[in-house]
Amino acid sequence: MVVMKKEIQGLETMIIGIDHGYYAIKSRNFSFPAGVTAYTHEPYTLKNTLQIGGKYFVCGTGRQPILRDKTVNDNYYILTLAAIAMELRYRAFPAESSVTLAAGLPLARYGRDKKSFTEYLLRNGQPVNFLFEGERYKVFPQGYSAIAIHPELVKDEPSVLLMDIGGWTVDLMRLDNNVPNPALSCRAWCSFVWRSLGRPSEWRINLYPSYWHCPPCP
Repeated sequence: MVVMKKEIQGLETMIIGIDHGYYAIKSRNFSFPAGVTAYTHEPYTLKNTLQIGGKYFVCGTGRQPILRDKTVNDNYYILTLAAIAMELRYRAFPAESSVTLAAGLPLARYGRDKKSFTEYLLRNGQPVNFLFEGERYKVFPQGYSAIAIHPELVKDEPSVLLMDIGGWTVDLMRLDNNVPNPALSCRAWCSFVWRSLGRPSEWRINLYPSYWHCPPCP
């Protein structure tokens, strides 16, 4: 599962693999219990504490109840951000980075859960700002990194379509007044795009919001 990915000159890019276990969250260099304790006020220590949305979350505090659906609350999303921050710091990457996040699912549930779990981690492809142990982090989703380091490209533009063309997929994101519009973003398989649009020099794209979601891949 690829969640955020783009290698852009001027912005560091890292691949981070995370195992979202029932007992523990595991990355290449860290393993900690998959438990979260939320506070509306700053706890007595910021050790293992992630701050986002005006709340504080102490990560690794015991175990949470086993959930058949890990997307029913934000706990695993919070734990994912904590693991990303730990890996960025350990590998001496800057706190403002573009991240490729690889996450797995059990084989028996892969086909059923892959879409919902991807959407759960992507959060509509928006850049993510948070603090971990008092240090500010900013993680960019796929493609948006290019705009983040060159804001002059979209200055004064009311609407821009960002296209990230990869080897097998094309990710589309529309920005309205420099802000990503999650309702008008999607992913298409390149084979479908090439057949539908022909050579890039022949492309002509009309956007109809009510039909924006890509059709099923052939």
